Amino acid sequence: MSPNSRVPLIDVALGYEPADSIIINGAIVHVNTGAIRQDGIAIKGDRIAAVGDVSSMKGPETKVIDAQGAYLVPGLVDPHIHQWHSYVNSTVFAGANLLHGSTAVALGFYGHAIVTGAKSVRFFLDELLATPVKPLFLVPTMCYTQNRYLGLDSSPNAPKIEELLDMLDWPETVGIEETGYDLIFDRERRDPGLLELLQAALDKRLVVTGHGAALPDDAAISAFTASGMMNNHELIAAAEARRQAELGLIAHIREGATCENTSAVVRAITEEGADSRAFHLCPDVVATDSLFEIGQQDECIRVAVKNGLSPITAIQMSTIQPAEFFRVNHNLGMISPGRLADILFVSDLAEFVIERVMSNGELCVENRELIWSGSQPDYPDYMYDTMRIDHALQADDFRVESPAGTTQARVRVIVARDGFLESDEGFADLQAEDGNIVAGTDAGQVVNKIAMVDRIHGTGDIGVGFIRGFDISNGAIGTSANVFNQNVVVVGSSDFDLAVAANAIVDMGGGFVAVREGKVVASFPTPLNGLVSDRSFEEARSSIQDLISAWRALGCSLKSPQTSLEFVTLVTIPRLKISTKGLAVVEGDAYRFVDTVVV
Repeated sequence: MSPNSRVPLIDVALGYEPADSIIINGAIVHVNTGAIRQDGIAIKGDRIAAVGDVSSMKGPETKVIDAQGAYLVPGLVDPHIHQWHSYVNSTVFAGANLLHGSTAVALGFYGHAIVTGAKSVRFFLDELLATPVKPLFLVPTMCYTQNRYLGLDSSPNAPKIEELLDMLDWPETVGIEETGYDLIFDRERRDPGLLELLQAALDKRLVVTGHGAALPDDAAISAFTASGMMNNHELIAAAEARRQAELGLIAHIREGATCENTSAVVRAITEEGADSRAFHLCPDVVATDSLFEIGQQDECIRVAVKNGLSPITAIQMSTIQPAEFFRVNHNLGMISPGRLADILFVSDLAEFVIERVMSNGELCVENRELIWSGSQPDYPDYMYDTMRIDHALQADDFRVESPAGTTQARVRVIVARDGFLESDEGFADLQAEDGNIVAGTDAGQVVNKIAMVDRIHGTGDIGVGFIRGFDISNGAIGTSANVFNQNVVVVGSSDFDLAVAANAIVDMGGGFVAVREGKVVASFPTPLNGLVSDRSFEEARSSIQDLISAWRALGCSLKSPQTSLEFVTLVTIPRLKISTKGLAVVEGDAYRFVDTVVV
């Protein structure tokens, strides 16, 4: 910002110049104090020039916006979300966020970095910068640590520490994206480069965000916080949230796809008396259909209010508090002179019904419909053709050998749970046909086969196991997006359908599929790094609806099946997961492989 760029704001506030637009007949939610006042807003360019009685700031060319009694709420500041987890490009992602009131998002694009490196991070960040949604860029450590956690060879293009250090100096950088703790806690595996990165960020007065699933005690919380971590979104219980907040962390109350933690965690405030200033609301992971139809940060507010928070408190935890945390409250987080003119017109605070959305002084949503239309860039060739699988897969690739001479075997089973990223370890007795243990039922519950196929290194590795919770009765589903690995993962009722699904994903260059009786009945292509779509807003919206309908028809009733399918893969969240090497039990940020067949 040039030294004189705020002069027009000063001149409008003092009545020397007219405003470009004024908003009248609205009740401003003043998040700095919690008050609601009948105040007007004067806007010059993309910023607010004045708040209060703005009638004298109206000139002949000033646009008058009648709020018609709506509550005027600051644009939402989402403190933790992932564009690539929504499986759409940055332009479509921005449109969906605007539709639901998020005008600023904190994210790092680490999934893309795993596949094609720092250049993809820069591309999708630049694409988002071309939209009305402001990125609060966080350097994506997960693209580095995922290789160290897994103990496997590095993804071919995953950034090294030197590249991550360079990202600290990008002008959009406000901090470091979620960082786990095993490579810091474990003295045998401690990573000096990672510690150097955290310290470099702190030296630059940037924010370090953390990923601390199941921190067991005060010693672990203390070590996590002492390392420089400043928040944690992996909270599933009120007691752990309260204690971590007491020891200095900002605790995220999360409500996203397969991470519906609000009802439990919000009790730290509503029942245990913790001050809400130590908490943010966040969605973390939002699947594509929810991104369009349900929302992100706005849904976090609605669920928090239903679970006992006042609307004002929930809004503060979604606006001014994250803006202060990321040290951008000079631009974002409140309706105040000098701040960007990001304003929501809300007809009902408790239900958080957003009628209109203004970002950077321009209306982007009218009558609950997106009126902003972004132009997608030409995506580079390197983002396409990322499937390192050089042959068609066959049913035999998904065999699980039974003990010699047996027609039944006991197997370990991943147990997917609706509303949770955690997946339990279970067991089942299944039939074997010609020496191959097949999917079936056990104690009346559907047990499907699951497999992960390497598409990053070109090794040909395929890990096969069993899973309960997806209830695929006749067919298969699959994806090429899965947190740390970004490999092809398929779940289904027969080995043949698993092969059809995996081959279809490879042929699309990445995506989601539904297969019934050997035929692809629906798909959602994600050819950009095999993770996100290159389709437009309406095309993506329609295509994902068709896919989810097809998955439902196959028997899958999980609320967010795409995300559930991602998080049953090897990631630093407990407990039993699938990998290209088979089943693994996750304990903290470490893991150990276990046999699929028990008896």
